[in-house]
Amino acid sequence: MKIILTIIAALAGSSSVLAQSAFSPPCGAPGSIKRVTNTHIGNYEYVVFDVVRPPNPHYSVTTVMPPFTADGSGDPVPVAGNKFKQIRFTGVMWMCGINHVFSLPQTAIKDIKSTGQWEGVVTYVVGYRTVSTYVGYYHYDVGSIRKVVIKFRR
Repeated sequence: MKIILTIIAALAGSSSVLAQSAFSPPCGAPGSIKRVTNTHIGNYEYVVFDVVRPPNPHYSVTTVMPPFTADGSGDPVPVAGNKFKQIRFTGVMWMCGINHVFSLPQTAIKDIKSTGQWEGVVTYVVGYRTVSTYVGYYHYDVGSIRKVVIKFRR
């Protein structure tokens, strides 16, 4: 039943995307990425990763260029945008379904795609428009959740 609902949600198509692996339990164990969202406040847009604490996995943000491929399969992963940032988490629980809740495209952020979830490494690519500015990244804790935030100026 869950597989059918996932397929129906994928085929329905809307500006809001909600996705989770139909074959994996939802993430919620310590060290897992529970949810990925995007939002905006004023002149800024954000991509927010909710990581269940403890432990606190390591992460990095780097500038990348297409073409992008999926880890393992090598299949192409198209990402809308003119500039791209990759966030890479290491040491995470990866055998679960990460919840994605995106409202795309925004003014600055044009796309967010998962490019890998394997062997404790999870990667995403964020596409954004040329005239927007990547401001930086930071994290803060809210109870048992570490919020990892990537910030863009519109």
